[in-house]
Amino acid sequence: MVKKGQRILEGVGVSITKIDQIKTPHPTESDKDSVDIGAKIRYLIDKTEQILEQLNIKLSEVKATGTETPRTLANLYDRLTLILNKLDITLGGLRDELRGVDARTLTDLYSILNSIDEKTSQAYDSSADLYKLSLERDNVGFAKESTLSTIGSKITKVDTDNVKVVSAVNPPNLDIAISVLRDALKPTRVGLTQTLMSKTISGGETEEFVVSATETDGFSALTVTVKAVYDANATAGVRVRWLYSPDGTNFDSPEDAEASGNYEDLTFSAGATRMRTILIPLFMPYVKVQIVNLDSSYSVTIDVWRVLMR
Repeated sequence: MVKKGQRILEGVGVSITKIDQIKTPHPTESDKDSVDIGAKIRYLIDKTEQILEQLNIKLSEVKATGTETPRTLANLYDRLTLILNKLDITLGGLRDELRGVDARTLTDLYSILNSIDEKTSQAYDSSADLYKLSLERDNVGFAKESTLSTIGSKITKVDTDNVKVVSAVNPPNLDIAISVLRDALKPTRVGLTQTLMSKTISGGETEEFVVSATETDGFSALTVTVKAVYDANATAGVRVRWLYSPDGTNFDSPEDAEASGNYEDLTFSAGATRMRTILIPLFMPYVKVQIVNLDSSYSVTIDVWRVLMR
């Protein structure tokens, strides 16, 4: 390249010495566009030398150093061959690994699924046939496709042609007449009695009576009416209290009965007469009714009536 530049200079009649006088030894990028042909040639010579120096560096990097194996295409081929040889499975081996129990393939699986689908369809058809047969059973005579009006007409025909209705005043399969059942269910008051008549209860004392299980059986409530005539000097009235028992012996304690609200007080006025009717639910077979004189000093005269209610 240097010799070619010199020949170009000789052809234009310009010496290198002349170029050195005109330009600096280190031309700039703008020298390539200079009107001075000598400057352009010097620029080309310097750039050419720089390119050659760069090529020399790159090639040296490619060269092997020390004991390293030369990096050639042959070496690359050998390394790729070694890697491929390490793959120890073939396509046939991969296929065998993917097979299921008894070496079944995807084709086998497809066939099994088709068989299941066919059996399911057959089972559905059989169920439909059984349904149709059940509709035709007992000579009813209508199929699954019948309309509701057709079914209704068939049922009407069966009712009118084949059913015999037997009427009786009191059929043998019923052990009670309707009139008796009516009387048994309607509300009833039974056993109205006067339990206490003009009974005097001393100050602070109690009078009582018991309604037994044989009396309460079949009834839901006991109604008690109490009439009290107070002394002119009395200062307190009368209390009606009831105690429950499961066996006729063990009754609620008076304190617990009152704590449960199982009592009623008559109104009070000295020398007056008071009367009240009280409804007592029959929660247990036995109930004890107590009439308590709340005045501790003066007596009271009472009358008591009772009636059972169903």
